[in-house]
Amino acid sequence: MMVGFILLLLLCHIAFLDVAKRRVLNFSVAIVFVLGGLNLMFKDVSWMLTDWSVAAISCLVVFGFFYLFYAFGIMGGGDVKLAAALAFCLGLEQFFWVWVVSVVFAVAYGLVWKLLTTIELTYGLFQLNLSKHGVHRLVPYGALMCVSVFVVIYTGA
Repeated sequence: MMVGFILLLLLCHIAFLDVAKRRVLNFSVAIVFVLGGLNLMFKDVSWMLTDWSVAAISCLVVFGFFYLFYAFGIMGGGDVKLAAALAFCLGLEQFFWVWVVSVVFAVAYGLVWKLLTTIELTYGLFQLNLSKHGVHRLVPYGALMCVSVFVVIYTGA
């Protein structure tokens, strides 16, 4: 149970950093892998994987798929590594639902951002720093994946 609790706390930390600084630290991703490995050894958490081969295959499949997003500049490298680490912990089926929920969140985030920029450009009501992040890196995918893990775990998807 402690492994799952630590993982969820770490995901909160990763989400905060991704929103605040647009960074997913390699050290944090490594700890996610370590926690997944600890769960594979001790079978501590029911919603995490307990089979090494499934964990490894899930990790490689997700990394390969998400690497395409990185190659086209849509997603950052830290987000890709985080996705692979989450797949290592959760497996392909649960990670698929994490991805679906995070895409819904990303679309909502993008629509709100578009609305805010339109209001700012039209009426000048508040200042947005539009030059800080590139167009493709507007959405903090890592943070949205972390929040999606909570949604998937606690809804039982």
